[in-house]
Amino acid sequence: MQAIHELLYVLSNAFLLPTLLGTLAAFGYGTYVVGQFLSEIADHRANRANLARLFAGPPTQARFFEFTWRGYFARFRRALEEHRDFPAMVEKTVADIEHDMTARVERLGIMSKVGPMLGLIGTLIPLQPALAGLARGDMQAMGANLQIGFTTTVLGLLVGGTCYAIGIVLRNWYQQYAADLNFLLALWAPSEVLNGQSALQPPAAVVDPAQYNGLGAAAGREAHRR
Repeated sequence: MQAIHELLYVLSNAFLLPTLLGTLAAFGYGTYVVGQFLSEIADHRANRANLARLFAGPPTQARFFEFTWRGYFARFRRALEEHRDFPAMVEKTVADIEHDMTARVERLGIMSKVGPMLGLIGTLIPLQPALAGLARGDMQAMGANLQIGFTTTVLGLLVGGTCYAIGIVLRNWYQQYAADLNFLLALWAPSEVLNGQSALQPPAAVVDPAQYNGLGAAAGREAHRR
């Protein structure tokens, strides 16, 4: 039994350094997320103001191109400009945008759980040496181990809470983005005209079955006379 305890102790201590490195990496990612979110706040406000002005009048493509869009709406605008004759590419761009938004929210959701997990692991691993130091009367060793444990806990909870809060806000924003982009795509897909050309190609002309039968019969009589 003692051998098993010692093996588990060695294995748990072996994960201390990877846990500390993972906590530092998670904190760096959380800092990057905060900076990206702060820059996205300005993009969100600009896009919402542009959408309000767009929907205040006729929501045509000509008026859409008059505004300066940011972020995902700028990507949607580039797709409209570059793929005027290929509506499927515009639809694919919207689908890719929705996928990117979903992936980002999911990454934040993962980090909101991984951060506290790393903090908990980084707290429990040094706790045993700290208690052993307390039993020996080595207060310096106990204090050093507790310092490591409490620091990783604080950083892990900070990363988890930050990513969770930002993920909730972005999820609400992105749901509205997806609704607006799909609305504009459905609105312009059938008949919007841009620079004298159809922005999205109309469906191929359908021949009436009665006309088709009549033309086929006439062609057959002509071939029979020949």
